[in-house]
Amino acid sequence: MTTERTRLRDDAVALASEAGQVLRRHFGRVTRVRAKESWASVVSEADLEAEACILEALRARHPRDGILAEESGHQPGESDRTWVVDPLDGTSNFVAGLPWFGVMVAVLEGSVPLAGAIHLPLDGITYAGARGGGVTRNEQPVQVTAETDLRRLLLGYSFDPALDEAGANAQALTLARLARSVRNVRSTNSMLDFVFTIDGRFGGCLNHATRIWDIAAPILLFEEAGGLLTGLDGVPIRLDLGPEAAQRNYSVLGAGRELHRQLVALLQSLPAASSGTPSGNGLAGAS
Repeated sequence: MTTERTRLRDDAVALASEAGQVLRRHFGRVTRVRAKESWASVVSEADLEAEACILEALRARHPRDGILAEESGHQPGESDRTWVVDPLDGTSNFVAGLPWFGVMVAVLEGSVPLAGAIHLPLDGITYAGARGGGVTRNEQPVQVTAETDLRRLLLGYSFDPALDEAGANAQALTLARLARSVRNVRSTNSMLDFVFTIDGRFGGCLNHATRIWDIAAPILLFEEAGGLLTGLDGVPIRLDLGPEAAQRNYSVLGAGRELHRQLVALLQSLPAASSGTPSGNGLAGAS
């Protein structure tokens, strides 16, 4: 791993940690919450303050780089690098007083993640990695589970309200099929499903409704931990930094490589109408 990538990883950790301090101050004290694009997607003053904290630091440390942030959108830069920022993943959990939330920061070169960090403020835990350098949890290396029997493992499964009854039914049928193939199912509807898979506590995870800031860091961390985070069909995800980047929905599946193969096969064996939510269908980005 190059010195530059190490520096980018360390910067991602510092940015996520600084925003985490903002979230800790607000947790349990949130008073102003408003809906965004739907009743299922909300934003609070904590989201906005945490994002402002990250953006101010980024402009000071990397003034030539672009930024794509959940609340303020895309600000193109002069370099080939773009920082993708989710200042509060799990906003609905956060405002309800649930501890299932955190901060995600990634830096891309073109559309390829180079480094990233996921910070859990209440636990003081940070997952971090850079391309070619593995993944750490509080500086200790972690990997996806070596177990290959789905029946011995938990599966993280998250989805948001669908715009139509058919979409909701399809997601529920997918859950029912997968639940019969694993030990049990859990859902935090946040990046906790990702990190619990990255460090081997879950065997895999599926989320029907994510945006680019939800997956930029996890894509890299999965690969560096020995796994994959792809579309539900197993096809690698190419992150979109175009004009519509903030609106694109990604339905994603993450696991170790052998478990990922098994999960893709299970999903492909479902009837076409019950195979989950294709990209763009449903309410992406609900928090």
